[in-house]
Amino acid sequence: MSKKKVLFFLLVPVLALAGYFLFKWSKGSSAAWNFVPSNALVVITSQHLQDSSYAATSASLDLKRLPLLDIASDNLSLFHIFAADKQRIHRFLKGKSISYSFHPRTNTEWGVIMYIPIATGEEESWLATPHNTAVRALHHNFQDNRINDVIDGNSKPLFSYLIKDNYLILSYYGDLIEDVIRTSSLNIASFRLRSHFSKIDDSDYGTSLYLRSDAWSSVLPAERASGFLQEFVRSFPRYQDYHIGNTPGKNDLVMESAGADAPESYLTEIMKDNPGTPFTAHKYISQQTSLLYRSSASDQDAFRKQFLAWHDTYPHEGWKRLNYFIGKDSRMLLNNLGSELILCQLEENNSIGDGKILLAEFSNYDKLRPLLQKLSKLANQESNVSSDRYQGYDIYSVPIPELPAGLYGPVFTGFQRSYLTYVAPYLVISNNSQVLQNYLMDYENQITWKQSPEYDSILVKENNEAQLSLIVNLRKVQSQAENRASKSYPDLTSKIETAVFQCRFSGSKAYPSVGLYPKKKQTASNVLNKTFLNIDIEWPDIYDTELTALQNPIDGSSEVLLTDSQHNLLRTNNLSDGKTQVFTRLDGPIVTSAYKVDFLNIGRQQRIFATARTVYVLDEDDSTRISTFTASLPSTTPITALYAIDGGEDGSNRFIVKNASEELFIWEGVTKRMRRLSQSVRFTSIQGPVVALNQIGNRGFIVTEQSGKIALLKENGSLRPGFPVDILTRSEGAFTWTQDMATGQPELAGVSVSGELIRIGLDGKITSRRQLLRPEPGSRFRTLYDRNSLDWVMLRSLNSKMAVITKEGKELFEIKDILPNAVVQYHYFGADNRFISIKSGNYTTIFDMTGKRLGDKAIPSEMPVQLTYQPGYYKLLIFSRSEKKIQVWSIKIL
Repeated sequence: MSKKKVLFFLLVPVLALAGYFLFKWSKGSSAAWNFVPSNALVVITSQHLQDSSYAATSASLDLKRLPLLDIASDNLSLFHIFAADKQRIHRFLKGKSISYSFHPRTNTEWGVIMYIPIATGEEESWLATPHNTAVRALHHNFQDNRINDVIDGNSKPLFSYLIKDNYLILSYYGDLIEDVIRTSSLNIASFRLRSHFSKIDDSDYGTSLYLRSDAWSSVLPAERASGFLQEFVRSFPRYQDYHIGNTPGKNDLVMESAGADAPESYLTEIMKDNPGTPFTAHKYISQQTSLLYRSSASDQDAFRKQFLAWHDTYPHEGWKRLNYFIGKDSRMLLNNLGSELILCQLEENNSIGDGKILLAEFSNYDKLRPLLQKLSKLANQESNVSSDRYQGYDIYSVPIPELPAGLYGPVFTGFQRSYLTYVAPYLVISNNSQVLQNYLMDYENQITWKQSPEYDSILVKENNEAQLSLIVNLRKVQSQAENRASKSYPDLTSKIETAVFQCRFSGSKAYPSVGLYPKKKQTASNVLNKTFLNIDIEWPDIYDTELTALQNPIDGSSEVLLTDSQHNLLRTNNLSDGKTQVFTRLDGPIVTSAYKVDFLNIGRQQRIFATARTVYVLDEDDSTRISTFTASLPSTTPITALYAIDGGEDGSNRFIVKNASEELFIWEGVTKRMRRLSQSVRFTSIQGPVVALNQIGNRGFIVTEQSGKIALLKENGSLRPGFPVDILTRSEGAFTWTQDMATGQPELAGVSVSGELIRIGLDGKITSRRQLLRPEPGSRFRTLYDRNSLDWVMLRSLNSKMAVITKEGKELFEIKDILPNAVVQYHYFGADNRFISIKSGNYTTIFDMTGKRLGDKAIPSEMPVQLTYQPGYYKLLIFSRSEKKIQVWSIKIL
């Protein structure tokens, strides 16, 4: 054999091996990039969207119903118009990597093009004409390419398709098919998505998404992506890729990126070479949090150096105003800054629609305290609004608009006025004093993520180097967005508790990721939304006016309180055996609502309720020893109602008591006597509850009369100037206060019996009247509060119909065939767990806020039911009275 032949045979395996690695290294994305028009905002490639089942996580989340993927999956239905033979379609689509490109048509609509590989000539022949007798195909030529236009029997266009270079390309829109032809003929290499991602080897992934950051606006509309969310999006790369493995995990679903160019944002520059740290602040995050934004860096000194260098070049009016009041001392707020910033967006309630809490890691607060005292006094023109104390914490009010943005950058917006305190190691800033007080109550009562079964271990892994994180409680966010123009994803929100968006910066590259974390305790399908009777408690005679079911908000445990004929108070807290035990002795049966709050301000909760003559506070210590505290009215008229309010000394709860003569009394502490709330004003037909306005400089009590007079009392019981306000029509529900979104200041709000939604300024002037939809002349409107006055909705009723309406006036659902004298109750356990119960006759039905009935049967009840909720088990407990028994029912919900 010649040397040339020997050399040739030796080179063959070398060349083959080199060719293999060249092919492997140069292999690009399986997306049909050569055909994708350059105006595409999203390109998806997937081998599984055509599958009958495409699920992930322990909750069996249907990936085909995720944002963006759902649009691509739905467009596959086009192909079922093409042919009636489902088996033939299945064989054609099986195992193929199909590409989808998204093109904006309007602000809310996408045009989608699908690119399906053709494997054989037989497939190409089959695709030449539709195989469905209900449709027919026309065609037209465009740049020497035949485009088939499929229409129905009425000549209505259905879709268009093109066969080109072994691809079937089809879309609802024929003009997009023409764009494909233009693109493939011009081969536009400057198309940014293509130039960024076409070389990525995505063959090992089941699904890949390539998108421009503005594509997320279809999922999160612009009106929702305001403030810090807009700035957070700017910290993500302009072009993003996310990949799902061929076999998605059974636990969490994490979609990771191969990396893209880092964006030009201030946070990127500050932290790009400073890895993040695990999240350890669970005990500082209230369970009311719906969104949490966090930035962190491991090297505090390096972070502070970069941050101060950036801040020296950062012009902001808030920083200028700060310097105006305290000069060079303002640097103290920067020089002692740590490397972790946390911004919490809280769930909505009856008063606050945009509550924020900012936690800024901070050292040496002792030196900062006198500076904050000075700042609050100089910045406020009125001396009584500059500072306060709550739960032992100093609170300073600083009326500098967007102060946190001036200190820490444009991410931290939405603070018309700032309220500051310190919870080591964080400087805590809120945009509302009531929000800050609620936060401190949750922190002190340990109603935080540390005690949450879903959030107690989030982001704790040691290798978490992402500098930016956004944690989203999907149920709370979806509940808040239910009345707005955002798309609903029921499969996602019912099965996934948390979505985590993260971004890691390394040099000039950014690596975003999206994680979906299912609920830790899944509900079995055979018990989901079924009504179960847990226990019967024999109780032949009931003496109490209301059922008393109380719950520990920390662990979710529930109990029932009952009185017997000798006025012994008995407790049942073991809901498996129903045994009762004597708790104490009262002077009569319970006649009011009961509460479980820390009235003594000692770090544990007491039971508070009233008989006709006395208000009782029962405290139980760790050794189960019972201490009883009481207070009596300075009046012989019997008690008829008890309302819990906040704003007591050092942050404790207080109680308003109403008697049969419509007189109001306030009890502010066990060491104080109950006093008459107002000596100079007498009320008639008070519509409960009495609501406390509890903001620095604006404290008082809102009292609503059925006649339509709205009174705002000062803390000493005198009327505030401009009040009472006569709305000139009757009111069958109490007015409350809400936060004016424009100014951040409180205003009164409520509805008249005729359906006017009315807002009143603190000066007593009516600022707006808006007539709600009144479909029938006899419709009556009123507000409906939950038992603890934490939230409210509106009701519209007429004869046998009742509709639930949001605070903005939008109808949620309507229930018909209700018997006369039905009792409607609102049960609020957070923005994501709200329920309506309707007692019609001797049966009660529970509904969620979409009008869906909970449970598979009505609950027998001779008295209005009471509800408690166990968040760790997603279980609703219903306490009812029927046939001489106290019954405890349970419903497992999503």
